Amino acid sequence: MKISIVVPVYKAERHLAETLDSLLSQTHEDLEIVCVDDGSPDGCWTILERYANEDPRVVPIRQENRGVSAARNTGISHATGDILMFVDADDTLLPHACDRVNRAFEAESAEVFTFGLLCDPPEAAPASLRRELSPADAVYDGFQPNLLFKEYARPYACRTAILHDFAKRENVRFEEGLGLAEDQVFYFAVYPFSKRTVLSSEKLYVYRMNDESATHAAFDTASALHKKLDAHMTAIEAICRIWSERGLHDFCAAELLEWCLDFTMLDIGRLPAPEQRTAYRRLMPCLDEHFRDSSEKFARRGPTKACLDDIKQALAQSDGADAPVISKWHKARFFLMRRGFVRCAERVLMKLGIVK
Repeated sequence: MKISIVVPVYKAERHLAETLDSLLSQTHEDLEIVCVDDGSPDGCWTILERYANEDPRVVPIRQENRGVSAARNTGISHATGDILMFVDADDTLLPHACDRVNRAFEAESAEVFTFGLLCDPPEAAPASLRRELSPADAVYDGFQPNLLFKEYARPYACRTAILHDFAKRENVRFEEGLGLAEDQVFYFAVYPFSKRTVLSSEKLYVYRMNDESATHAAFDTASALHKKLDAHMTAIEAICRIWSERGLHDFCAAELLEWCLDFTMLDIGRLPAPEQRTAYRRLMPCLDEHFRDSSEKFARRGPTKACLDDIKQALAQSDGADAPVISKWHKARFFLMRRGFVRCAERVLMKLGIVK
């Protein structure tokens, strides 16, 4: 099967040649490499033109800067292969990666195939990230909630290949306008609609850990924290919109509710108390509208109910109230329930600088 590899390119002059070399040296040769220069101000376009002149499998496209999601969407629109893959312009694939991807679709009849990632250098990645990038071997015929909410099968769309016909059938696109969390939205728009999803523990992709990556940006400043939270809230709003448009109002409601709290609660807790209330005034109506009912009705477990009770009481108070929205005890119980003791202890030790 022909594989189209979509590569969004922006300020990637330093590593772009290495990325392209890794793609062109794949043992599976039936490829097209759709490189979308997203208005990059450096010498990326010159590099793309040189590679395209040397190998017709490289298809360079140029557009004004619109962000990584728009660049990927442009690549999807121009792709002609049977399978779509996504590679960032500073990362690489192992030489047999496309062969393994092709086998997943030909021999295992996958519509979606998610595999593992290696970090480069390995010591730069915290244990929590390495765990997230290592799915277990599994096959899902149709959808089960574990695929989204239990497996280590998201985020990072670069470790997922999808059948092009599936992308057309389900109108799979990346959420434009998001600089963070766009990959989260991608998975909520993909996994529930795949007829067969294959997960593999094989590590086929090398993910470069560098200081320039938006994924690794620090969020220690107030402005950076607000930017991150806004992106995460926008991602949740996009997920609710996509599922609502498909009529999935009560689909995995309890799991989605807990995931949304998990996705935002720690960062909201870092805000001053009045700003915490503002954040929850944005989050909770979004969920209530999606569920077409009060979110509290979909909370199945005690710690989740306790956090929602805290939120409800806090939102009934004036904006000037000084107390945090969710009590530390309720928050601790929630994350112990969600992540388990080992992961919570690991996070505390990381914050203390004892482990990485």
